[in-house]
Parts: sequence; C-alpha cells; structure tokens
Amino acid sequence: MAARKWRFSYRNKLIVSFMLVSLLPVLIVQMISYYVSTDAMQTKTNALVQANLLQTSKNLDISLLAYQDLLFQIITNDDVIRLVKAINVPNEDVELSKRKLINLLSSYSYAKYGIRSVAIFTSNGSLICYDQQTGSPYDNLWSEASNLQQHPLYVSAIHKTNGIMTAPEKISSINRDEQYGFHLVRKLSDLNGVNLEGIGVVVVTVYESVLASAINLTDPESDTKQPFESRNFLADKDGTIVSSPDQSSIGKTIGDVTTAATISNTYYNSKTGFTLYNLIDQKELFNEMYAMQRISISVGAAALVLAGVLIFYFSGRLTASIRKVVGAMRIARHGGFTVQVDDRSQDEISTIALHFNRMMVTINDLMQEIRETGEKRKEAEIRALEAQINPHFLYNTLDSINWLAIEKDEHQISQMLKGLAQILRYSIKDSNKPVTVREELMWMDRYMFLQQYRFRSSFECVVEKDEAALDFYIPKLLLQPIIENAIIHGFSGVKQGGVLSIRFRFITDDRMEITICDNGVGMDEALLTKLRHESVAFTEGGGHSSSIGIRNVMERMRMHYGEQAEFSVTSELGEGTAVKLLLPAMSPKEELAG
Repeated sequence: MAARKWRFSYRNKLIVSFMLVSLLPVLIVQMISYYVSTDAMQTKTNALVQANLLQTSKNLDISLLAYQDLLFQIITNDDVIRLVKAINVPNEDVELSKRKLINLLSSYSYAKYGIRSVAIFTSNGSLICYDQQTGSPYDNLWSEASNLQQHPLYVSAIHKTNGIMTAPEKISSINRDEQYGFHLVRKLSDLNGVNLEGIGVVVVTVYESVLASAINLTDPESDTKQPFESRNFLADKDGTIVSSPDQSSIGKTIGDVTTAATISNTYYNSKTGFTLYNLIDQKELFNEMYAMQRISISVGAAALVLAGVLIFYFSGRLTASIRKVVGAMRIARHGGFTVQVDDRSQDEISTIALHFNRMMVTINDLMQEIRETGEKRKEAEIRALEAQINPHFLYNTLDSINWLAIEKDEHQISQMLKGLAQILRYSIKDSNKPVTVREELMWMDRYMFLQQYRFRSSFECVVEKDEAALDFYIPKLLLQPIIENAIIHGFSGVKQGGVLSIRFRFITDDRMEITICDNGVGMDEALLTKLRHESVAFTEGGGHSSSIGIRNVMERMRMHYGEQAEFSVTSELGEGTAVKLLLPAMSPKEELAG
C-alpha cells in the first residue's frame, strides 16, 4: 500500500509564515542595531583614544624634555667642562678634580625624579659617575664596564651633535621596582675651543618608570573606577615593548599581549622613534551592550509567543473566506473572467474579494481596449506606409528642376540641385553600411559647396589627413551633424574669416582621432558643461541631448562601438569649439545600427 502523502494545511503554513515574519524582523533589527551601535561606539572610542594618544605623546615629549634640558645644563656648565679638561690632562690635582666633578654630578642626579645615575666618559678613558642607588663614586652602574672609549654609547655620541636616547633595557639594580632604565647621551665639547672638540660623553640613566608614568595619564591614587581597561604601551619599530605600566610585559611583542578581541590604536612619536599602542578589551568595552542585547532577545521571545497565540486564533477565521477567493481564482485561470466572489464576512478577505471582483471587470475592459488599440495600430501602420515618399520620385523631380534651370541659364542653381541630388542619393543608398573616409570626404565636398553658397563664402574648410586614413571605415554621415552645428551655430553672425578645420590622424594602428574645430563664437561654460554631461550620459547608455544632431552622433557611436569610442568637446567663448572623436577600426562588411 502506497504511503499517504502528508499535506501541510494552509492554516499551519499561515502560522509558520507569520511566525517567521515575526521572528526575522526581530533578528534583523537586533543584528543591525548591534553592528551599528558597535561600530559607532568603536569609531567614537577610536577617536577618543587617538586624541588620548596624541596627548600622551605630548606628555611623553614634555617629560623627556625636562631630562634633556638637564643634560644640556651639564654639557654647557663651565665648571664641568673645566674639570673634565683637567681630568683628561693628568696632573697632581686630578683626584681633586674628580671629587669636585662627582659632587657636581650628584647635585644633578637629584634635580629630577627617576634619575639612576649621571656619568661622564672622558676622552682619556676615565669614568666619573654618581649612582643614586649605591651613593658611591666607585661602585656604580658603569663600574664593571671596561675600555669606555670603545663603548657603543661613547662611539655613537662622540660623532653626533644631537643627543641619543636608547631604548629601555634591563640594568643591574637592588631596587625590585626599578629593573629597567634608558640612557640620554650627549657629547661634551670644549666650548672655548676652536672646533668644539669632544672631550667626553655625558650619560644620564633614567628609570623606565618615567616613561611608564608619561604614557599612563590615569591617576593611580584615584578611587574612580575606569569603565573599561585601557592599556598603553611604548614599542620600538619591531613591535617589541620597551615601556609598560606592568614591567613583566617589557621585552614581549605587541602580538603577545593582544587577542582577537583586542581593539588596538597606535600613534608614532617622531622625537623618540617609538610607537604608542593603546589596547582595549572589546568584551569589557561592549559589556553593557551585550546585557542590553540579552534583554532585547528576552523581550522579543515573549513577543513572539504572544504573536503565536494570536496568529493561531485568527488563522482559523481567515481560512474559510480564503477558500472562496481561491476557488474564484481557479475559474479565472481557465478563462472565466466574468467570475465574481460573493463574500460578506466584512473583514480583510472581504476587501480582497471586492478588489478581485473589480479586477475582473478591469481585465475585461483592458482586453477590449487592447483589441481596439491593436486595430488602430495596424491602421496607423498602413497610413504610414501609404505616406512614404519614393526616393526615385525625389530624384526625378530634382532632375526635372535641374533641366529647367539649365534651360533658363541658371547654371549655379543647376549645380546646387545636382549637388543636392548627389547628397540625397549618397545618404539614402546603403545607409547602414560603413564607408571609407575617402567616400565621406567626397560627400563632404558637395555638402560644403552648398553650405558655402548658402552662407556667401563666410567661411572656408581645411582638411588635414594621413593618406592611410582615406581607407579607414567609419559610419556613413557620422560627421555631418557635427559639421552642420559648427557652420550654423559656430559661425552664427560671422560675415567672413571663418575657418572650419577637419583632421584625420591615427593614434594607433587600429584607432583614429577625428578632430572638427572652428574659430567661431564658441560656447559659454554652462552650455559646455551641459554638453559634456550629456556625452558622459550617452557613454554610460542613457540620457538625452538637447541637440538632435549631436544626440544622433553619440547614439550611433554608443550603439556600434560601445565603450571603445570616445566623444569630447572643448570650447572657449569667442575663440571657437573643438569636437574630438576617437574611433576603433571596423569591418567594411559590418552592418551599422542606424
């Protein structure tokens, strides 16, 4: 026995559909709201963080400037220079000079917070240093260093006028809170000497905590809780952390302290060569938003349950009326357009039935109108065919007028009629076939003859061409509207001296540039802009030109060449107008779109 095909009732479909329709907007609104609010909050946070990083960078510069000023005071102190010079030239007073210099350095070491030591590497290899941790001139940060003249700090600084700042590094320390320090180094010169010869190098060692305090603008003693954790780091060009409020992060890379949920912002400090990084945990940043989202989902679920109950109730009442409408639709599907639905439920389905009845009446009226319109269209086509003029009738008529002019000795009129007949015959015969430039120029000679006679030789036509261009195929009469515009509009009001220049030249082996320019009245900027916009619109396949002739040219170019052809116009009021066409090669057997 064949299994019975399970059918999903219309009522159940309606319930499911309404449930989906109710659920999807809630989900879409939730997703859009989440992403938009998240993006907006992240954008504003990034803007605030960037402003914070800029201020932090300035704070860092100000903090370092104080230590650099201290270093500058040391290298410009006359007593320091005099004592170092005395140490560099050993004598019986050298020990006294060292003690005096150590006393000076000790006073400088207490001038600013965070200084570990102040040392001078003299040019003769002597070390003069005061270390705050040891308080001893002999047991200090540099006491283990040998051959100070070969030390990298001495070698780098002795050849530079500006100072050097090193990256923080681990230093020997008895202070567990201060394990890292950086050095500010400058050459000490004899200011009274002729060539400012270096007599030593001054090294001020500063604890890394100075940098950490500078890049951390929050007040550690404040009881105000931050809304989210925001960490600032100072890293070198390789991304290695050189300063951090947490010294355990120093030496790690930025990638080691970030996760996929971390929002990172950077700011490069050009004075130090270091990059400021600000890292924010996205989960903490959007924690309140996640809570609001959970509340919205709960409210949405409750709304869906209520909607389901209401849908289940009303779907049953809708079904009976829908069956009547469906039955009438089946009759209409088989051609019974006179069918009407009798429904008096006075609900939405009753409105559908009423509109269905009206629609059937409208369809009957439209079908009758279509039949009448078809008959009228056929009648109009017959009238149009009857109204067509036989070109041979025009030729014969012009020929008769021509002979009549000859009999009256009106030879100039005869020449004009003969030229007009040739132009007419050329334009009608094989109008959709491409022609060579040579043929188009022959037609143009006759056309120019008529126009020059018409305008009493107020202009002359100059043609420049490559010999190879004569065999290049172009659409027939493509240039006529442009030439006519140049003569009629360009030379409007010109009595004499008009020059119409037409140039054919190859850009590449298969692309030709045709330039038509005149020295007429030109166009103002408004008209030129409008014409350029119309040419762009036609290149993209739409738009309407205010000039029928120009519109014809652009339409034919677009329909035949597509985007391969180019049309451009340049003009200056009182100077003239130039139109350029850039056309690709075409087959002589190609049928043109007219």
